[in-house]
Amino acid sequence: MKKLDGKGLALDAAALGILFLLTCLPDPSAKGVLDGLKSCVFQVIPALFPFFVVTGLILESPLAEWLGLALYPVTRLGLGIRQRRATTVLLLCWLGGFAVAASAISRAYRQGALERRQAMLLLVCGVGSSPAFVVNTVGLLMLGSAPLGVCLLGAMLAANVCTALVFRLVLALFPGNASRSSSCTIEPAPVGEPAGLVGSIQNAVHSMLIVCGFVVFFRFLCEAAAQALSLDAAGFYVLCAGLEVTSGCAAGAALPGYAALACCAALSVQSLSVFLQVRALLCPELPLWPLAAARPLHLALSLCFFRLFLHWLPGAADVISTLAPCVICRTRTAPDAALVLFAFCCLVLFRLERSARRMQQGVKQQSRRV
Repeated sequence: MKKLDGKGLALDAAALGILFLLTCLPDPSAKGVLDGLKSCVFQVIPALFPFFVVTGLILESPLAEWLGLALYPVTRLGLGIRQRRATTVLLLCWLGGFAVAASAISRAYRQGALERRQAMLLLVCGVGSSPAFVVNTVGLLMLGSAPLGVCLLGAMLAANVCTALVFRLVLALFPGNASRSSSCTIEPAPVGEPAGLVGSIQNAVHSMLIVCGFVVFFRFLCEAAAQALSLDAAGFYVLCAGLEVTSGCAAGAALPGYAALACCAALSVQSLSVFLQVRALLCPELPLWPLAAARPLHLALSLCFFRLFLHWLPGAADVISTLAPCVICRTRTAPDAALVLFAFCCLVLFRLERSARRMQQGVKQQSRRV
């Protein structure tokens, strides 16, 4: 008789729970899926797709050696990483957010630019929400104050650096993580695999499909679970913050008196959706446990830094006391979305046209031979 597997039982229970939500709550489930799709079209794709493409191009060009030299004190003195390419990777992580961070760190690790320990440190220091999301979406749209968004961004970055410094000391106690795993070898790209712009766009499309899949699924899960549990405002915030960071920030912005602190906590925790997206985009040789183990310390430090930065911005301190009830404005970047989707459609049509021409040439050659 086989022993009961705890992980398997948990997955089975989760699958049954999701099936229950789909069956018993079809309307909230459909609404959550539609909200996720809208978020992908109007927010996620315009914000992330260009960054995915640019990240691939930069890491394959000489720009990777000097683009992020302004962060050299952080990587060299703070994290103990001498490679100049690591500064560019960290810069891309901070500008693009957690999805770009996972992609950039994996790409640099596979290229041999980073060792295992260095990649783990950059993972702790670099994973977070992008400045555009923190300042514009959370600060300006959800909290109604751009200075609050700047304070949130500063608190996140300062907590990232301090957490990575502490984690560097922890990794020093485990010498096995200091170098690349013996089972991991850097393999060159297969012959015929596209490089340059074509390869970067293909990798970006693949990464976007992964991110959008998680966004849609967890938006559905938040909406259906909240309807099934009939939670109050605080319970709804805890649920959303644990499952999906955007929904968590939106729910936190509606909490009377604690909106800014709730958004800060949601941004620090990052949510289960973010962890799974990072795991999907991160190469299998790099573990995810450093990022998960660092979140409690990151949460405490981010809240402390946020309260500290508020004292330096008196205008933000005045706004924080009048946040509740907060009206959350939903906007969409229609021109950016239209431009990206238009470019993507042009690329697809171009590839289809080339495939059609090759098929026609093949048919003509066969007819000539006959």
